[in-house]
Amino acid sequence: MKILTDVIQPARPARSIPARSAFTLIELLVVITIIAILASIAVPVYVNVLMNAHETKSLHNATQISLSLRLYANDHNGIYPSYTLQNGQPTTTTVANSNEAFAQLFPTYVNEEAIFWVPQSAFCSPNAPNEQKDNPPVDPPVLTLASGENEWAYVLGLSDSSEPAVPMIADGFASAQSHTYVKDTSQKGGVWKGQKSIIIHADGSAVIAPVDPATMTVLGPNGGTTNGDVFTTANGTNGWLGTGNAVVNPD
Repeated sequence: MKILTDVIQPARPARSIPARSAFTLIELLVVITIIAILASIAVPVYVNVLMNAHETKSLHNATQISLSLRLYANDHNGIYPSYTLQNGQPTTTTVANSNEAFAQLFPTYVNEEAIFWVPQSAFCSPNAPNEQKDNPPVDPPVLTLASGENEWAYVLGLSDSSEPAVPMIADGFASAQSHTYVKDTSQKGGVWKGQKSIIIHADGSAVIAPVDPATMTVLGPNGGTTNGDVFTTANGTNGWLGTGNAVVNPD
């Protein structure tokens, strides 16, 4: 008779549960500090990249406006728009603001109000232009390039034979009389924090010019013996801007 014997297996040891890992307070503080350092580096870089993108787009739009002005001049004896209109003909009264001058480009030479609009500017409404125009055109314009749809200041009395280096279009000023900017972006004339200004010259060339922090004006050759405010009207006898070349701001 075969006798079966039970094989007694040794008891298996209980499985140990691994201890849960967790951040210590010091490790958590280190991680938070690293994130804060990375954010302090990344945010200014992102802001600068975004501002540069806005500047590039604005520069392109201002160049398009300049091209439209030159096309206008080709059909008007070389003269850029500077005077109010009556029955479609220029009067002897200069426009009160740059909107009235630029409106004369519609619809023959330009048809988009959006190229005059810079959303970062206090001269402009937060919402994009509604693209409504006076049809037929009226003097002065009502719908075409209405208030809040234009960022650009404009120099009156220029023609396609003006000194090529004189400024013709620029970012709107805090003061059109003294040609000054401000650092406060919420104020008119502070679109680029008072650090620079987009300028289009009479020959259509474009530049992003630095603003002098002491005078808050753009300095450079201006027909005088030394560099100074490029928008000065005191050096007209030297081929620069004269008393007939006042600057008008946007409306």
